[in-house]
Amino acid sequence: MSQQSPSLTTYAARTDLRKYEDNGLLLYAIQLALDVEDIDSLAAVALTDGSDDKKCDLIYVDQDSGRAIIAQGYFATREKRSAPANKASDLNTAVAWLFGADQASIPLRIRPARDELHEAMRANAIKQVELWYVHNLPESQQVQEELDTARSSVRAHLDQLYPDSSVEDIVALEVGRGTLDRWYATSQLPILVTDEISVPASQGFLERGDKWEAFCAPVPAAWLTEMFAKYRTNLFSANVRDYLGSINSDANINNNIKRTAEGNPERFFAYNNGLTVLVNDLEPPTIDDPVLKVRGLSIVNGAQTTGALASSDASIDALSSARVLARFVKCADQQVIREIIQYNNSQNKVEAADFRSNDKIQDRLRREFDLIPESDYRGGRRGGERDIIERPPNLVPTQTAAQALAAFHGMPNIAYNETRRIWSSDEVYAQVFPERVTARHLLFCYSLLKAIEEAKFNLSKVPGAERTSAQNDQLKFFRLRGSTILLANAASECLETILGVPVHDSWRMHFRDNITPKEAVARWRPILTPLLPFVGQLEDAMSGYLKNNERTASALARFRALVEATRPALGAGPYAEFAAGVSVD
Repeated sequence: MSQQSPSLTTYAARTDLRKYEDNGLLLYAIQLALDVEDIDSLAAVALTDGSDDKKCDLIYVDQDSGRAIIAQGYFATREKRSAPANKASDLNTAVAWLFGADQASIPLRIRPARDELHEAMRANAIKQVELWYVHNLPESQQVQEELDTARSSVRAHLDQLYPDSSVEDIVALEVGRGTLDRWYATSQLPILVTDEISVPASQGFLERGDKWEAFCAPVPAAWLTEMFAKYRTNLFSANVRDYLGSINSDANINNNIKRTAEGNPERFFAYNNGLTVLVNDLEPPTIDDPVLKVRGLSIVNGAQTTGALASSDASIDALSSARVLARFVKCADQQVIREIIQYNNSQNKVEAADFRSNDKIQDRLRREFDLIPESDYRGGRRGGERDIIERPPNLVPTQTAAQALAAFHGMPNIAYNETRRIWSSDEVYAQVFPERVTARHLLFCYSLLKAIEEAKFNLSKVPGAERTSAQNDQLKFFRLRGSTILLANAASECLETILGVPVHDSWRMHFRDNITPKEAVARWRPILTPLLPFVGQLEDAMSGYLKNNERTASALARFRALVEATRPALGAGPYAEFAAGVSVD
């Protein structure tokens, strides 16, 4: 099958995803759509697959972006006409358990994820709920009908549980071979519609800048609906989220767009923010030929406007009289194109880390990482799209590195709940990336977090019948959202006990040898083994998702006391071996 599909051919070559077995494709889809730099860290938090998961393979809650994704995956080993619809209907089961069941009846495997989802709902932090069915087969109407049923179920539950919810959209998405290939193609070439197109835009003006030029003019809403009818979602190739649908809510932007087009088309221009359209070439209108001519078309910002207009009940006359301001931008520089997409697309907003990419500390860290073997640290700078879909093997992801630093230095709440503040707040940024931070120290902290994620993954792969009671207790802890971050914090609190010497400045700690990230993770493994039996002492801090500082401090104190009790037995063994390779000067 993969030979017929460029996205699946690339997926087959992703050796880093093979350990996730059937869930590898699900993670690959998430990475394509969300531009995720560190898919392993996301997997450590979001994957729930296993026995008694109530048909929830993945539950991803991102309060920063305001989205929650509930996903079911399927991977066919032989060609079929379509994916089994019963797997899509499993999302109905998932919805019932996540939104309808009593909290006490929820299986332990998914209870932490369900609790985090509801906590975010109560805080009005979720703007969009998405149901994904990811597979490697052709998409079908039957599957979409099952997904639409699950979407209706989500709406019914939310209306009952959270009538004042800030959720604006509920999306049911079949991510089959066609969608994966389209997302993949978008990552290679942002403009999939390459036809020559005449645009009824005679009254406008031309602007030029550094490596770009643009023609700005009002266009009839009717022209947009014609383009959508002809090209469908390829029209939004630079915006993989496409048109997200609309619900009957005053708070919903898409619904309001439709209502304006239907009832007040003459005010549409004043009410709407307009579009940004990326083109390969443009020819401004002239007196003799009062039509804008473009080659290629991709709506960077305005997918919601276009889709809402196309699905409205507005008359032809209304759509013809309604006007939308559009900027048609031509640019040949790939980096500038990427920045145009990032800065214009409000649905795919610029990451906070982007604003620190030229910071002097990040610049120094990049240069220092150049001296660390087999490491690739970007320091807020994004790589090309190939990096997302192919995953450089030696990448030290910026976001994960920042989380590791924050967790190691006693800021687990920031590391888990407020990652964007690390980059957006000058005060928090200075705490996480002070002048004295070095690449060797960052690697020390990062490799600890990665070793913890590895330990969690290995535990999850032990068959239930073969797990000891102690392993079950450890896995129960690891299923709590934020557990890996908290354990990284706890391990750092115990380093004086482990090293057997006072640590006067924790920012100066690093491995004595200039080792690779892979070797650094290996150094932490024998240290984590004696710490894991005590993780139950940390569970109390997870109530409230690390936001209660007093509770976190109390849990860390209990954990540290138990680790200190291991010093007589382990001080001359794994602790001493680890200490020999660590510098505290």
